[in-house]
Amino acid sequence: MLPFSGWAINVQQPIAIPEVVKFADIRLRLSRGARKRVQEKVDRLTRAKRLFNQILDRTNLFFPLIEKTLAEENVPQDFKFQALHESMLIGNAVSHTHDVGFWQIHKVAALDLKLSIDHPVDERMHLIQSTKAAARFLKSHNQYFDSWLAALLAYNRGRAGVVKMFPKKYYGVKVVPLCDKTDDYIISVVATKLAFEKMAGKKKHSELQLFVYDQGHHGHKLQDIALHLKIEEKLLSDYNQWLRTSVIPHNTNCSLVVPFLHTHSNGPKTSMLKLPKPLKTVLPERKKIVAVEKGNRMASCHSLDYNKYLAVSKKFPEVSTLKDSRSIRLIKANGKLAIIAQEGDTIAHLANIANLRVDKFLLINDISEMHHPIPNRIYYYSAKGSKGGVHYHVVAPGEAVWDIAQQYGIKQSALLEKNRMQKADPLEEGQILWLRFIRPHTIPVEYK
Repeated sequence: MLPFSGWAINVQQPIAIPEVVKFADIRLRLSRGARKRVQEKVDRLTRAKRLFNQILDRTNLFFPLIEKTLAEENVPQDFKFQALHESMLIGNAVSHTHDVGFWQIHKVAALDLKLSIDHPVDERMHLIQSTKAAARFLKSHNQYFDSWLAALLAYNRGRAGVVKMFPKKYYGVKVVPLCDKTDDYIISVVATKLAFEKMAGKKKHSELQLFVYDQGHHGHKLQDIALHLKIEEKLLSDYNQWLRTSVIPHNTNCSLVVPFLHTHSNGPKTSMLKLPKPLKTVLPERKKIVAVEKGNRMASCHSLDYNKYLAVSKKFPEVSTLKDSRSIRLIKANGKLAIIAQEGDTIAHLANIANLRVDKFLLINDISEMHHPIPNRIYYYSAKGSKGGVHYHVVAPGEAVWDIAQQYGIKQSALLEKNRMQKADPLEEGQILWLRFIRPHTIPVEYK
């Protein structure tokens, strides 16, 4: 983001905490203890004036898009302060628990919310897509509890946590008391609202205005778009950190967020990016060079001798037996605790064998809850690595990216990155995949 440039509002007087605060469609009655807790948090948020004004300036940039999205999703506008509390509107924020983005969404939750977090994009860092996902979560839990306040709490504590902590007598009511024992997440979001609501999103950002392109950006390099729009590539990249590659994928739902200086005269008139055709600098189709063997060496445009590495005697996965009291089925595969699936196994059963939560089991194995265990396939109980035990793998008939990742105990995202692949596209028989290092861009995809 651009550094703060001095545009500021001074908070001269301490913010007094009222006895009643409206949140969504609910009146929150604050006890003396609750007001004291809220006051302490408000004071902390407003104490450092420079930081407060930096955050305030950020709301002027991002709140208009969040407000528009919440309105389209029929979610109360007060939830924009939840996003502010979660990340202070830092799009690439990552918490110590690996929650990511504007709304601080964990990988497992992201998959449940149908967000794409694969190699080319991470929608948790996209302002609009992540706001839509958060809205879906909040609406679902508001429908379940008949309470936006319970939905707010569920975002942090989960549905089961709300069932335990939020009394049923407050389902569907429009007046809810808050006391000194009220969950800290509710207190924190209320404090964030009171600290910022009178000034947040009320003025122009000190330097920028954001425009959104829904069409016309797919398949183009960010560098080329920046050149066409006459803005700095780094500035464009800073506001599109959801994009993990240089080229915007054709299949992404993410719009392009373009920051223009107020002095820029080329602001868009529509939501469609109109680039000249053909754009000379558009990335060409990936070249595939088929390598053929000549004697003991493969002919190609470079001197890399794949055969020297492919001739290794090691076979993967490397499996060894394990004496474990939990189950005789547990093994070590590629140095990690694992199991070989059998006919009739379910995800829940496999996870339970090693006393592992289902969501963690799914995460470790790069699978969704819709996955059906494949007999004789290895599934892991501890995190897979980022490198394989050998340098290369030659794709066999019918093999997919996930199959190979499981075979070598590599994270699927790492395997994609090493082979400069944007997603787990179908592989071709004989294709050589890199397992230990990222294939240099000067070396094309090759085959054996």
